[in-house]
Amino acid sequence: MHTLCKLEDVDPKTGKDLLVSALDGNCYIALFRLADNDQNESVRAYLNACPHQGRSLNFAPGRFLFAGEDILMCPHHGACFKVSTGECISGPCKGAQLSVVEVCVKDGLVQLEEDL
Repeated sequence: MHTLCKLEDVDPKTGKDLLVSALDGNCYIALFRLADNDQNESVRAYLNACPHQGRSLNFAPGRFLFAGEDILMCPHHGACFKVSTGECISGPCKGAQLSVVEVCVKDGLVQLEEDL
């Protein structure tokens, strides 16, 4: 497993974007922190690319646009995604999915579960 960052570095209100090494070059991923009903912390990670046109989901480094508690909005064309599932629920790519990056939280660290 490869450590990406500390859990505390993923702001629950703004998320975090990271440049990571992939097998075919570098790519950006978007990390979002979630709390379940038992207040356990988990992180969802996706490739930082909207399925509509492949543009980044952040409007500035480390800055994502939210349209509600679990709704991430693409700043370029307004597509809205459920942070918890990656599903596009409105906009030009409705029904599409963000590309999931498998991560886990262990001992306060966000770790990549498999190579990209």
